Amino acid sequence: GYDTWEMESLKNEDNPAPQYNLTEKKLLRKYIGDRKVNDTENVSFEGRLIGGCMDCLVNLTGTTFDAVDSFNRKYAKEGIVWFLESCDLNVFAIRRAMWQMDNAGWFDNVKGFLIGRPLCFGEEMMGLNQYDAVLSVAAKYNVPVIMDCDFGHLSPSMPIISGSFAEINAKGNDLSITYRLI
Repeated sequence: GYDTWEMESLKNEDNPAPQYNLTEKKLLRKYIGDRKVNDTENVSFEGRLIGGCMDCLVNLTGTTFDAVDSFNRKYAKEGIVWFLESCDLNVFAIRRAMWQMDNAGWFDNVKGFLIGRPLCFGEEMMGLNQYDAVLSVAAKYNVPVIMDCDFGHLSPSMPIISGSFAEINAKGNDLSITYRLI
């Protein structure tokens, strides 16, 4: 992961490829279920990675393009690690997307969640924030949930190899993903 990230890019029509505008300090939020994990506690889990941008994924839920059930069955013994982030969704839409994916059985066999910083970072609506929107669904599985990970629509981003087997380790603000391409 990275130590800092950019809330606002300097990219514009006259400057299409600027350096990162790293103004924000990374602060991972870690939970097991709904229990907040302290910074000295190590959180480790492993499983098969699947996920992406919730804006797109939620539209596939329940359609003929939804193959999550077969993926869940194929990798049930290894377990699933979901990596999710969002672009245009507000906090209520994130909560609805999590609810819809959950009710479609997508989180069966989940071993943990990696949640990237959403584009609506820091926004609150009627007392709901980005963390509660995810935890309102994810906490019931009593698995690790690591939020504000370095992937998604706010740069810089770690590469994620979807479909790979991954070992996840988080302590303090350090997050590592070790891939095994098996």
